[in-house]
Amino acid sequence: MRLFKILLLILFITFSSTLNAQKKTPLDTINCNLFQNDFLLKGKHFASTRPILLRVFNEDYEYAALQLGKRKRKIFLYFKIFTDNVCVKQKQPLELYFENGDLYVLKNKFKVNCDGTAALQLSKKDIKKINANKINKIKLFTLEKDYDFSPTDTDNITLKNYLACLKYYKIK
Repeated sequence: MRLFKILLLILFITFSSTLNAQKKTPLDTINCNLFQNDFLLKGKHFASTRPILLRVFNEDYEYAALQLGKRKRKIFLYFKIFTDNVCVKQKQPLELYFENGDLYVLKNKFKVNCDGTAALQLSKKDIKKINANKINKIKLFTLEKDYDFSPTDTDNITLKNYLACLKYYKIK
């Protein structure tokens, strides 16, 4: 009887460890390019993705970077244009034009700045809309002029992968 209990215990431990080894998190199926460093942003840890580089439409030497980040449980979209003296007002919109013809507007959360940076906190509704559609054009409004960007198919796929990664990533 005692031998039977020991054999049953060994069988149970083996079976339960096999089940635990087979459990997968959603991050196991996605190629995530996230990094989290030791620096703090306003006293809180954050994680970010690699930037997606975009060229200004019909311009040769003007570029921007679109980058996603996560603080606590909130996902942010950072947009930085690499042109001198580009002033972005607070609540200035960033417009996303989708392949199906829809227009979606995101508002800048940063205060007025002239370094070309816009920071937008993405809601669940925003993320759902971006994931459900292909972005054809991004329009950034500034005080001097408006900038148009045309993301490629690869940029759209990368953006969706990054959103999925950040959704499941836990800040350490």
